[in-house]
Amino acid sequence: MSNYIYSADINNPDAKVRVNLFLIHFQDENDIHFIFSPHLDITGYGHTLEEAKESFNIVLDDFISYTINKKTLSKVLADLGWKIKGTEKKPAKIIAPSITTVIANNKHVSDIFDKHAANTYHQEVELPMTA
Repeated sequence: MSNYIYSADINNPDAKVRVNLFLIHFQDENDIHFIFSPHLDITGYGHTLEEAKESFNIVLDDFISYTINKKTLSKVLADLGWKIKGTEKKPAKIIAPSITTVIANNKHVSDIFDKHAANTYHQEVELPMTA
């Protein structure tokens, strides 16, 4: 069985779920810094690592706000390979795909590792699981 980045039981239908995201930091040939979340397929960038982190946090907030507003967060996560057990309104468990699955299914992710010196780290974020 694969190890997952995140798996948790949810008891409260209005709960925000803490997720420890796997993030990739790399620089391109123009020395632009990128922070990429392969599990959410979102990217922030900047001239410095700090700018890239700030940009990523803005993109993450926009991603969550937009999908909550459109009531599509569960569908988007499912489309990205997350397993959501239970109903959309009352999920019982969410499971992020393994990073090896993400790399195998997303050429962009494998290209990052093939073309750039990349550092990885985890960042805890909250995802509202009522949408």
